[in-house]
Amino acid sequence: MKKKFLSAVATACAAAILSVVAGCTRFNLEPVREPGAITLAIGNVPDGLVSDGTFLKSGVDTDTNNFILKIYSTSGDKVYDGAYGQRPEVIVVAPGSYDVGLYSARFVPPKFSQPQFGDEQTIVVGEGEQTKISFMCRQMNAGLRLKFSNDFIARFPGEGVCIRQNEKDLAYDYGQDKYAYLSTEGFNLVYNNGVADTVLLSKTLQAGQMVTMNLAYAESNTTASIINIDVDTTRDWISFDYNIGLKIPTGALSIEEAKSHIGEKVQVFGYILGGDPSTSSIRVRPPFESKSALVIAPAMNERSRNNMFAVELPSGSVRDGLNLVTNPYRLGSPILITGTVVESYFGYIGIKNTKNYVLL
Repeated sequence: MKKKFLSAVATACAAAILSVVAGCTRFNLEPVREPGAITLAIGNVPDGLVSDGTFLKSGVDTDTNNFILKIYSTSGDKVYDGAYGQRPEVIVVAPGSYDVGLYSARFVPPKFSQPQFGDEQTIVVGEGEQTKISFMCRQMNAGLRLKFSNDFIARFPGEGVCIRQNEKDLAYDYGQDKYAYLSTEGFNLVYNNGVADTVLLSKTLQAGQMVTMNLAYAESNTTASIINIDVDTTRDWISFDYNIGLKIPTGALSIEEAKSHIGEKVQVFGYILGGDPSTSSIRVRPPFESKSALVIAPAMNERSRNNMFAVELPSGSVRDGLNLVTNPYRLGSPILITGTVVESYFGYIGIKNTKNYVLL
């Protein structure tokens, strides 16, 4: 009797196992895919590593074995994050897309004397394929050095100003001569009188730019403009002059004055405050999406839409020269705009049929 019971149990168990196995055959299992591989090489190492304009060594480690290598799938899964010299010679990965970056240092802006060199690529690794990456190291951040006239220091007394980016401040004393390094997002130059902050200007720099900004203050109609640009093989060495006390040029209307000239063709003075205007908002930092319009205001710290003008950028030279999608560095620039004042454009008083402009 006992043997018959055990035999029945065994038969039942076998039937159950066969049932499960049979059931499993109905699942759509993905076929096993042969992995791919990534190999790496560095095509060039920058030798123009200067930080303060006097061609002194910046302290950047040029031993590429100490560079930081990051490999992540495009869905965010880490493959490798560490020293380039400690990587496996061949990195085996599943077929798919990967973001690969090589960096001379980890960089959190703003920071003195830390140019960051490297390269970033997105690659696709096929099944059973070996993908080789050759890095071309270039400067990935931007350098900013400030020079102050005596008139500027007299108008803004104290120890100096600060550079603000990503809600972090870097104090820049009036006697400072080093480059501060920034990301390619917008930054503000801020003065604090001990009571409140004043934003003196807002600007965006491009990767590889090494900018010397000469700051002055004068009650005059002197224009503030780019003086010169020198380009080498890896970086742009640029000098800007800014007059923080810039007045409205003779013959131009202020934004407040232009409000009473609806329907008239006039020349209006303002600062490029932002872009992407809508009936409810504007964007004051990159990235921008629309090339067809921007917003000007009487000052960069203006936040009342009643004191802003939306400006139409018709296709052609006006749009090519001013749109903030391809020219984000125009933010903060003083400008003269010639066009017709309209009562409503994106919910603002605005300028349409823009004919020409002058950047000051």
